Amino acid sequence: MTTIRATCPDCGDVVLTTADVTVRRCVDTDDGSYRFRCPHCELTVTKNAPRDVVEVLLGSGVVLEEWTLPAELAELRGGPELTMDDLLSFHELLEDDNWFDMLLESVHQPPAD
Repeated sequence: MTTIRATCPDCGDVVLTTADVTVRRCVDTDDGSYRFRCPHCELTVTKNAPRDVVEVLLGSGVVLEEWTLPAELAELRGGPELTMDDLLSFHELLEDDNWFDMLLESVHQPPAD
């Protein structure tokens, strides 16, 4: 049985099997990481991994999960930038119990001339 040594930030070095580790690789950027649940404290640990570490883990039988970047990253953005004043106004809006009704009202109103 293949064993993998990793480090939990709380418990230190731990010994894992290939079933305990999952490798994640971004299809778009080829960035990789791996994650495992510490067998002692049960903390889920995620660490970035260079390509050679990813290849070694995959070669030892660790399961690969592939993911893609969100499509929203490619969307064209328009309109004014969000300012600190905008953020504070939004925060104040959320403090009111009727915030959702006021939000719906503002969305359904025609734009001011």
